[in-house]
Amino acid sequence: MTVTKTQLADAYAAALTKELGEEWDCQFSRRDANRFLDLLWPVVSDLALKDTRKTKPGSVPLGALGRLKMRFKAATKARKGTNPFTGEPATFKAKPATLQPRFTAGKALKDEASRYFRRRMK
Repeated sequence: MTVTKTQLADAYAAALTKELGEEWDCQFSRRDANRFLDLLWPVVSDLALKDTRKTKPGSVPLGALGRLKMRFKAATKARKGTNPFTGEPATFKAKPATLQPRFTAGKALKDEASRYFRRRMK
C-alpha cells in the first residue's frame, strides 16, 4: 500500500497529539502536521547539501528511520561503443557531474521490517 501525504499527515497529527497533546494542552490537526512536514523537508535538504563541493558530502541522520546521504557522481567523457542489438558503432554522450540522494535504512527500521515479514509469512 502506498501512503498518501494526507494519510501521513493524519498519522503524524495523531502521534503528535498523543505524545505532546497533554503537555502543550492542544490537539494537533492534519493542517498542523502538514505544516510540520513541509518545514522539515527544507531543513533536511539544506543539511544534506551542505559541503557538497567535496567529493564525499556529509549525511543527515533521521533517527531510527535511517540516514540520508548525498552521493557525488563524477563526470564522464563521451565514448565510442557498439550497439549490442545491431552491432553498429555508436557514440555515447558525456554526462556532467551530479549529486544523487541515497537513503540507508536504520537498524530499527530493518528489524521492524524483518519482524513484520516473519509475522506475515506464518
